[in-house]
Amino acid sequence: MFERLKGVFAQEPISDVETENTTVPLAAAMLLLEVAWADHELEDRELEQVKVALESMYEIDQDQVAAIIDRARADHQNSTGVFPFTRLLNERLDRSERNALLVHLWRVANFEGDKEHYEEHVIRKITDLLYLNHSDFIAAKREVQNKN
Repeated sequence: MFERLKGVFAQEPISDVETENTTVPLAAAMLLLEVAWADHELEDRELEQVKVALESMYEIDQDQVAAIIDRARADHQNSTGVFPFTRLLNERLDRSERNALLVHLWRVANFEGDKEHYEEHVIRKITDLLYLNHSDFIAAKREVQNKN
């Protein structure tokens, strides 16, 4: 099982730039999709919000986003949880970048339009694993609610 988990990050990058351009967005995509899958349904609107989040956070084009999402969807079946992804993001992102990701997690969850306790639970767990505070959790949630 550990070998399967290592396989998610085992691709040898050519350079540090490639690592940042593929591994970090992949980890973020895994978290965004984890929120979208929390209710065991992946709706087109949720998937579109994942694409928007990746494009805006990492300034990557639509083809790269599609490839990252395809890989994340495939890797999700072998995933053992979100911890490896949050650990990587904690190592590579600063607090403000992790907070920006938290806002995008709420945007994915908010597409249902009503209170989705499954998504909220997943976001709360991810918030803790990203070493963000409860106040960050609430602020991100309110930011998304106020824009809708």
